[in-house]
Amino acid sequence: METLAARMLDSWPPRLGRRQWVRLSVAAGVAGFVAVLSTTLADTDLAVGTVVALALAIGIAETLAMRVPMAGWALALSAVAAASVLARPQPELWVDPMLTGYFVVLASGAARAGPRTTAAGWVATVAVATGVALVLRPAEWLVGILGATAVAGLVLSTVIAVRTLGVTSSNLRREREATERQRLLTTRWEERARIARELHDVVAHHMTVIAIQAEVAKHSDPPPGPATIARLDTIRTGAALALGEMRQILGVLRGDAALLPQPTLRDLPELVDAVRASGTHITLTCTGETTTVTDALGLSAYRIVQEALSNATRHAPGYPVVVEVAVTEEEIEIRVTNPCPPAPADAGHGHGLLGMRERTAMLGGSFTAGFDGTKFRVTATLPLRAN
Repeated sequence: METLAARMLDSWPPRLGRRQWVRLSVAAGVAGFVAVLSTTLADTDLAVGTVVALALAIGIAETLAMRVPMAGWALALSAVAAASVLARPQPELWVDPMLTGYFVVLASGAARAGPRTTAAGWVATVAVATGVALVLRPAEWLVGILGATAVAGLVLSTVIAVRTLGVTSSNLRREREATERQRLLTTRWEERARIARELHDVVAHHMTVIAIQAEVAKHSDPPPGPATIARLDTIRTGAALALGEMRQILGVLRGDAALLPQPTLRDLPELVDAVRASGTHITLTCTGETTTVTDALGLSAYRIVQEALSNATRHAPGYPVVVEVAVTEEEIEIRVTNPCPPAPADAGHGHGLLGMRERTAMLGGSFTAGFDGTKFRVTATLPLRAN
């Protein structure tokens, strides 16, 4: 029983749509009409037409009370007073089936009315009961006034108490859900911080060692030649750049990064120069106005070129690479082409190509990569308008 009551309170107030409320109110009105009609016909000597009219008033009041409580109460209270007048002379102040129907209407309206409206409904009940008693002066007028006043107060207070418990339970449920969301968010940030620590301990450490070893190798005995020194400088610079980007990624994972400016299409010449320093011959051609490209889209284009160059130098080392970037009014077209070595590695299923394909798809563009005769070609098209 406790579990059932808890579930009922958790679901209060009921979340019903407009049509559901209309159907429920009409069904309640019909049920009230039938109940009052049958019991009043059985308990009183009123004419059938009069009873039908009074029962219809209670049914309409029940329907109204679920939408406009004061209107429903006023109609039901008027019908109860009219029934008492029409049923005289009788020792009781009220016609019991009508009064019972009014209490039901009172409860239905209290489920949606505010505290002031509810208090006004109780005061109106007391006032009408007193007025009817003064007009009719039945033998049991005092019992009728006190009974109607007490029962009306009990009905209203009970409904208000249940509604308050339901609202409190609903608020507690929302607080529990918010606490659970916060717990999940905290767990996620803790996991990201753990991953960041592991990346820092492993990857960042090795990148630092590479940079230091490249710098130390320049001063070995016998000293290396100029070409070797240039390559060692490239290794040290690349390791330092990778370390900086790794620290930036770690900051993003931890959520405490002061984000640095990200590269865009305007930074492609610096990227190409850095790769050229490793000994790869690269031809870069950029056409169109790159300043009109948003930073987010420019970053994606930059990363695609960067990964394509990385694939070319990894799978076809020593071969020339042609990079073409064309910016039009509609899109950015990127083409990176390099000759295939005699025994090329399988470049069609790596994580680099998958990352480029996913990045392009996310921006609503198209991506192709594969062998074209004697060359390997990467082509990406990024729409400008969608971004």
